[in-house]
Amino acid sequence: MILSTGPTKDSPSSTLEISTNETSLDVSVVIPALNEQENLKLLLPLIHDAIEQLNLKSEVIVVDGGSHDDSKAVAAKLGARVVNQQERGYGGALLAGFGAARASCVITMDADLSHPPEFLKDFWKLRNEADLLIASRYVAGGQADMGAGRRVLSYLLNRTYALVLGLNLRDISSGFRMYDRKALTKLDLKARDFDALEEILVKVYINGGRVREVPFHYQARNAGKSHARLIKFGWAFTKTLARMWRLRYSK
Repeated sequence: MILSTGPTKDSPSSTLEISTNETSLDVSVVIPALNEQENLKLLLPLIHDAIEQLNLKSEVIVVDGGSHDDSKAVAAKLGARVVNQQERGYGGALLAGFGAARASCVITMDADLSHPPEFLKDFWKLRNEADLLIASRYVAGGQADMGAGRRVLSYLLNRTYALVLGLNLRDISSGFRMYDRKALTKLDLKARDFDALEEILVKVYINGGRVREVPFHYQARNAGKSHARLIKFGWAFTKTLARMWRLRYSK
């Protein structure tokens, strides 16, 4: 599924400190992490293997949100660049990762092995067809291994955002994405929780960006526990939806 539009008059100015200098790197992989040492031991070698198979010049950036385990030491030992998160929440982790990324393509993925590194080849193959590629659980060919309750909540969130904002997309909340780095320089990100994903998508879209969904099989996390809190993030999603509606339809 592809979504595209032309530029609008209300494109926000950028507050992200992303360098526009060209580098020789093909891909920056950004991984927010909080107490993920066991998962990083498995994930980082898999990412290395996937990138090596694609013969890409790359960097892996682990954004640490204040881990109390050995996440930072494990990441550094396995060749990742560790960036300390300065602002709160998942949105703060993305800001830190985007600011540190140097490649022309920026991939974001979770540390818990729910986003398999072998999918990077699907992103890379389609890199020139969109400014934002989304690994989608809900388009034809996609799949999601999760409990019934979480599946219903995820479906309701995604369909509500899509309908209210007039977006022909199925998986607006997926954090497994590839960005054209140029699209990130136009963002003025206000959300700091998981609702940052919806805000980024909407702002890429209204800035004239092309958005495409790629079928993806989501799998349950390998170890540890999710850091999402249902009531807190539900309220954050609601506030962000109201802001995005005003931005989407402002004249």
